[in-house]
Amino acid sequence: MHETERHRIILSAVQERPIVTVSELVALTGTSEATIRRDIATLHGAKRLRRVRGG
Repeated sequence: MHETERHRIILSAVQERPIVTVSELVALTGTSEATIRRDIATLHGAKRLRRVRGG
Protein backbone atom coordinates (compact mmCIF):
# COMPACT_ATOMS: atom_id res chain seq x y z
CA MET A 1 0.00 0.00 0.00
CA HIS A 2 1.32 3.42 -0.92
CA GLU A 3 1.95 6.17 1.59
CA THR A 4 -0.84 8.42 0.30
CA GLU A 5 -3.37 5.60 0.62
CA ARG A 6 -2.23 4.84 4.20
CA HIS A 7 -2.50 8.53 5.08
CA ARG A 8 -6.04 8.63 3.68
CA ILE A 9 -7.02 5.59 5.77
CA ILE A 10 -5.43 7.02 8.92
CA LEU A 11 -7.14 10.41 8.53
CA SER A 12 -10.45 8.73 7.78
CA ALA A 13 -10.17 6.61 10.94
CA VAL A 14 -9.38 9.69 13.03
CA GLN A 15 -12.41 11.53 11.63
CA GLU A 16 -14.69 8.62 12.54
CA ARG A 17 -13.32 8.36 16.09
CA PRO A 18 -11.17 11.00 17.76
CA ILE A 19 -8.89 8.39 19.37
CA VAL A 20 -7.32 5.60 17.32
CA THR A 21 -4.51 3.32 18.49
CA VAL A 22 -1.49 2.25 16.49
CA SER A 23 -2.71 -1.35 16.76
CA GLU A 24 -6.05 -0.41 15.20
CA LEU A 25 -4.29 1.37 12.34
CA VAL A 26 -2.02 -1.65 11.78
CA ALA A 27 -5.12 -3.83 11.46
CA LEU A 28 -6.79 -1.36 9.07
CA THR A 29 -3.79 -0.96 6.77
CA GLY A 30 -2.03 -4.31 7.10
CA THR A 31 1.33 -2.60 7.58
CA SER A 32 3.87 -2.71 10.40
CA GLU A 33 3.78 -0.63 13.58
CA ALA A 34 6.95 1.14 12.49
CA THR A 35 5.32 2.21 9.22
CA ILE A 36 2.22 3.49 11.02
CA ARG A 37 4.35 5.38 13.54
CA ARG A 38 6.29 7.03 10.69
CA ASP A 39 3.04 7.96 8.95
CA ILE A 40 1.63 9.44 12.17
CA ALA A 41 4.82 11.46 12.66
CA THR A 42 4.57 12.75 9.08
CA LEU A 43 0.90 13.70 9.46
CA HIS A 44 1.58 15.29 12.87
CA GLY A 45 4.43 17.34 11.37
CA ALA A 46 2.10 18.52 8.59
CA LYS A 47 -0.49 19.43 11.28
CA ARG A 48 -3.06 17.09 9.77
CA LEU A 49 -3.54 15.26 13.09
CA ARG A 50 -2.37 15.51 16.67
CA ARG A 51 -0.32 12.72 18.20
CA VAL A 52 -0.84 11.97 21.88
CA ARG A 53 1.32 9.45 23.70
CA GLY A 54 -0.26 7.13 26.21
CA GLY A 55 -3.79 8.39 25.70
